[in-house]
Amino acid sequence: MKTAVILSALISLNALPSAAGAFEDSLSSDNIFSAEVPAPPAPAGDETPGAAYSRYTAALNHYSEMAFRSEPGTEAYMEAYLAASYLRDRLEPLGGTAAAKSARIDLDFARPDAATLAEVADFFGWGQAMKDEQLSPPVTIKAGFATIKYVKGNTPFLVQGDSFLKRGEVILTFDDGPDTHGLTASVLESNAGSAPSIFFVLGSKLGPAGRAVIRDEAARGHEVSLHGYWHATETGKPFTRYSTEQVLADLGRTADLIKTATGKAPSFFRPPYGIIAPQALRAAIDRFGVTPMGWTVDTLDWSTKDPDELFEKTTSLIRQRGKGIVLMHDIHPQSVRVNARLIKWLGDNGYKVVNPEAAVRAFRGS
Repeated sequence: MKTAVILSALISLNALPSAAGAFEDSLSSDNIFSAEVPAPPAPAGDETPGAAYSRYTAALNHYSEMAFRSEPGTEAYMEAYLAASYLRDRLEPLGGTAAAKSARIDLDFARPDAATLAEVADFFGWGQAMKDEQLSPPVTIKAGFATIKYVKGNTPFLVQGDSFLKRGEVILTFDDGPDTHGLTASVLESNAGSAPSIFFVLGSKLGPAGRAVIRDEAARGHEVSLHGYWHATETGKPFTRYSTEQVLADLGRTADLIKTATGKAPSFFRPPYGIIAPQALRAAIDRFGVTPMGWTVDTLDWSTKDPDELFEKTTSLIRQRGKGIVLMHDIHPQSVRVNARLIKWLGDNGYKVVNPEAAVRAFRGS
């Protein structure tokens, strides 16, 4: 991943909606972080926006590289993915300030500083014991299919298996939609005629226009499934900040919106950030009858606005693994453009986009 590409993407980001009720109306095709929660507070103390921008950018560059180079499911990947998720949200409101734009930093040598590391640790609760939760060893949800592993000893992360897929088989998944300004519609057009994909949607985006989009997804044979109402809690923190009943209430609210719009209950659930406690995940499986679904090919499509770079990264990751559950977002313009190229590339290179029902059978089977 090239530093210049990351910087150009981050500098040009737009601001998030400031209130939950404005989510749907304020989305645009240029707002690549439109799925996230309301913007975090400004840098604390005497820190200038430029200084915060520099340290967050250096850390994001570091963790993005780590995530891209690490095998999904490993400790290094999980830590890098989660840290990068936090940092990209912190950079978004700083990207438009004059002080941030004028900031200079040598990203080839910079590494996360102590203050940034402490912020990330506090956000995810690293180093804080969780109540009523077994911290180790990993917790098996379904042998060979889904396991909860702990990042930094206490943050439960859903690690997905794809042994049920044959070599050359791919499942396509899209998070954080629906987009109501044409991006999701473009994905649907590109995927017409291929096997159904899974769209993990946010309930906060299911106003009238959003419900119309997911109704179209379902009518075209795709799976409209649970991600959460917010991007996890209302303040953007992981589901571990909720009790199990709070998690179920959040998911139930979203499931009702999905079923009302599509006439079908959701079949899959992917927790935001991949973070969820085992007891909460099992409760969701029991109450909503969903199949838990992580990913095994992370395109990191939020990390660059360059479609060519993203396409090369994505096809490289698929070639390396030979199959997989691909994570993308139908809210990023670059992802939507790459998806159209990817569909053709998969067919031209002997890959098959398979029906997500294969995952249900693998999870529900003996």
